Amino acid sequence: MKKYNFMLMLIIMIGTLSCSTEENEYSSNQELLIGKWKRFKYGKICSSGSENVNEYSVCQQKGTITFKEDGTYIDEPYIFYNNVCETDGIYKGKWEIIDGNLYITNENMTPEKVDYFKISINFLTIGSSSSPCDNETSNSINYREFIRME
Repeated sequence: MKKYNFMLMLIIMIGTLSCSTEENEYSSNQELLIGKWKRFKYGKICSSGSENVNEYSVCQQKGTITFKEDGTYIDEPYIFYNNVCETDGIYKGKWEIIDGNLYITNENMTPEKVDYFKISINFLTIGSSSSPCDNETSNSINYREFIRME
């Protein structure tokens, strides 16, 4: 019995230690958000829970958004135009997280709460309310998903 208890304690200790490295490196969503993110996929979530997901093209996946520590961001999307993959402009603004909600301020505008915001160490999903889908009356969510680059 003592051998069984010892093995159980050892497994619990190893499990606890292995989870504490990267996860605990960030103490808040704000710290998680800071960095450079690459576009990966986009989609629409209906209020019924059904989801339509698409991957960005290879060209569009070159697009990035960078959230800086000083509360500013730079969004640089890419498009395929006239057989050339090129930037579709550089957009700048400010960001802040208040009570777990992300607020984005584009140049010369008031802060806007992001309707859908999920973040983990390697994935960021932001979205906005959209027209209903699946013959429903409730709004859906259009979202973009990003992968951490740095």
